[in-house]
Amino acid sequence: MSDAQLLAPRDAEEMIQAVPCPEVAPAGPAEPEEEVHLPPPSLAPFIVGVGATLTVIGLIAPPLLALGVPVTLFGLLRMASFPEIDLHGRFFAELDHRKLAMWAFLASEVLFFGSLIGTFIRFKVDHPEVFRAAHEVLSLPLATLGTSVLIVSSFAVVMGLEAIQSDDRRVFFNWMGLTIFFGAMFLGIQAFEWYELMHEGIKASNIFGTAFFATTGFHGLHVLIGVGWLVILLLRARRGLYSASNSLGVELFGLYWHFVDVVWIVLFTVIYLIE
Repeated sequence: MSDAQLLAPRDAEEMIQAVPCPEVAPAGPAEPEEEVHLPPPSLAPFIVGVGATLTVIGLIAPPLLALGVPVTLFGLLRMASFPEIDLHGRFFAELDHRKLAMWAFLASEVLFFGSLIGTFIRFKVDHPEVFRAAHEVLSLPLATLGTSVLIVSSFAVVMGLEAIQSDDRRVFFNWMGLTIFFGAMFLGIQAFEWYELMHEGIKASNIFGTAFFATTGFHGLHVLIGVGWLVILLLRARRGLYSASNSLGVELFGLYWHFVDVVWIVLFTVIYLIE
């Protein structure tokens, strides 16, 4: 046997050892898949939709209003038991999706109330005599009281948010309960003012009445929605859903309530202060 044949197996073994083997990464925990969170199955949203529809129709047919309001409240109370779900979106990672949605909603509300206020001003310019006569009937002290109540309620919301962010639940409930009281008080003042104006002959069919009742009525509806929202928020808070580490729900309500407050300040200036 030649020397080349004797050395061949050894050379082959060295060549095999020289070829690098790919390293196998150690098995680790698999990356968690993105979870899809769905709200619990419930008829509550459908109930709210039916109740809201009956409520709107009830503005024309009062018997349906008496049915629509309880149905809507029942559906809202059922929805108050839904758990809050934190979804993590790919875009706007630094901005919570719920806060982004609230800002988008408030932007649409700016357009809505801007159109109402612009229409009121146009009516006022086109019919100065009618609006000047109606301005003599408006009660500036009563409207000033309502404005003051709404401003103080915004301060109460700020203090309530600060309390829940400090985990002071007792102070939080006190301030938010005061906000509900002030919101209901504002609605009572507005209802009394409407009654007095109708008693003075200002109806929804009048030029001034159309502009006034539509503008202040939609704002009052937003205040009523805010009061209902706050009631649901307090019911959820009693179950411990809000704390210093989870106060976004309270913050979102605060954004809505402050917006309603600012809108009324503009309405107060346009309707009551500018003749």
